[in-house]
Amino acid sequence: MRILWLRPSKGDNISVRRERIAEELEAAGYEIDIQDASGLDALRAVRRAITGEYDVIAGNVRIGLYIGYPLSKLLGKPFLGDVSDPISDIDYLSGPLFRFFEWYEWQVLRRADATVFVYESSHEEAMERGIEEAARLPNAVNYEFFAEPDEDAVRESRQVLEREGVTLDGPVAIYIGVFSSRYEIEEILATADAAPGWEFLFVGEGELEDQVRRAADTHENVYYPGAFEYELMPGFLAHADVGFCFKDGEQPLKLKEYGAAGLPIIVRPGNLSKWYGSDELLFVEPEPDAIADALSRLEDDEELRESYANAGESIARRWSWAEIADGYDELFSDISRRYGGSRAHDAPH
Repeated sequence: MRILWLRPSKGDNISVRRERIAEELEAAGYEIDIQDASGLDALRAVRRAITGEYDVIAGNVRIGLYIGYPLSKLLGKPFLGDVSDPISDIDYLSGPLFRFFEWYEWQVLRRADATVFVYESSHEEAMERGIEEAARLPNAVNYEFFAEPDEDAVRESRQVLEREGVTLDGPVAIYIGVFSSRYEIEEILATADAAPGWEFLFVGEGELEDQVRRAADTHENVYYPGAFEYELMPGFLAHADVGFCFKDGEQPLKLKEYGAAGLPIIVRPGNLSKWYGSDELLFVEPEPDAIADALSRLEDDEELRESYANAGESIARRWSWAEIADGYDELFSDISRRYGGSRAHDAPH
């Protein structure tokens, strides 16, 4: 089965859900074409959809969903709507614009041949809105990939960090992923002054990349080696002592990557507070002094570090990408079969 999977445009080296699921599905015989669809990438996505011979089109929120559905109708293909983040993620838009996108998104999801929701809260709302066949497939992690990192990845990442001048025998706090103001990157950077005994390592890319780079140039304990392929992430995490995850969401991917790597995880209060306890994640207001205080507590208390590390590992073990991919396999197979049967029934004899 050939799947065109449209998603918001990301950096080339940002770990996202689609790639991990695609790896599992491709091992089962699928052909998965993941296509960025934001901005000018939308033109390429439309051209790919029109010229490719796909069995199913999948669209990931927001833009992948918004253009994927009309493309599926135009081309006569079944459509799967994929909701990895709640609509509240764009509530910073003006009221009228937000309400339009909210209305349009739910219209698409009601009409999709199948829907997937990552967040329990989004899934519950879908059920309340009458989308009874909505599937819930949360985020996961390849546990062994991070818990037992490849020796080459550990060695290569160490060489990168040594070239950058990172003091690896001291405590290292790490952030991996997208550099966005929504993830409190500025607050983490500001913490470098409040916690001079810690090394602050940033690996990724995004809108605040220049700001991260400037901080690395002007602070002795801030480092930005760049963005790297996903295979190196377990290596970088193997050299860290604490992970930052300040996305105000229910299912951040990096939460489970940090957990599988055995790191205590510092997070913000909010949506995560509804799903995890203070004995599992270290909840801290995203302010430099509060973050620095949390780092100090972890540095001084080995038992506390181990407790949070063990809790993170337990979180990471709850789901695997293989289990998630099995859920997508069932959905793709079902809608393809149903759609083919409907087309056959409607065809003239």
